[in-house]
Amino acid sequence: MVLVLSTTRFPINKAKEVSKLYIEVAKEFPPDRTLEKQILRLAARITGEEIESIGLSEVKEGKYEEFLKRSMMLQLKFADIEGIKFKNEIYLSGVEAFQMVGFEIPE
Repeated sequence: MVLVLSTTRFPINKAKEVSKLYIEVAKEFPPDRTLEKQILRLAARITGEEIESIGLSEVKEGKYEEFLKRSMMLQLKFADIEGIKFKNEIYLSGVEAFQMVGFEIPE
């Protein structure tokens, strides 16, 4: 199982602009259950002068490339917002990671 942790950071003074656009983009790109299972759609916090938001998805088997393209199209909708940054981190489940080194994860 592939997990993707998506992080978005933007200046606090852009919060209303980002939030308004997020609502619009969410209508255009509703969750696609054929590509992913959303574990956490959105969580946010303030870190200094920025707002940081995260989302966590489990990508369906064989759908990583399509998931990534869709994510990039969504992120491009925010490209004109000054100071916004995106990061996608890819993880394997603990079960799969242990199997790679010849072990089974303890229960």
